[in-house]
Amino acid sequence: MKKLVIVILMAALVAGTVFGQQRFNRGTFNGTARGYAGDVTVAVTFTASRITAINVTEHTETPAFANMVWNNMIPAMVQAQRADVDIVTGATLTSNALIQAVQSAINQARR
Repeated sequence: MKKLVIVILMAALVAGTVFGQQRFNRGTFNGTARGYAGDVTVAVTFTASRITAINVTEHTETPAFANMVWNNMIPAMVQAQRADVDIVTGATLTSNALIQAVQSAINQARR
């Protein structure tokens, strides 16, 4: 009896994990948000359950600040599977623009 209960609980845990994952339309979706020096546009690529890539396709931000933001925040977003990650100190407006642009793409991709 105990084994049966354990098997049922394990099956429920696996089912909850599989069916509780985010669901996205597959493909690449774009998002744009206002940064410090202008708009930041991103292309975010999705599988049915994951963000696989985030690319900044257009911006007019100061290159030194922009590179700090892209190099730190984009890998963190892909790893966390969400847009809301820690910002780069000293580049708040650029960081927030990246978060908002990626979140816009996520919202479009959600089923």
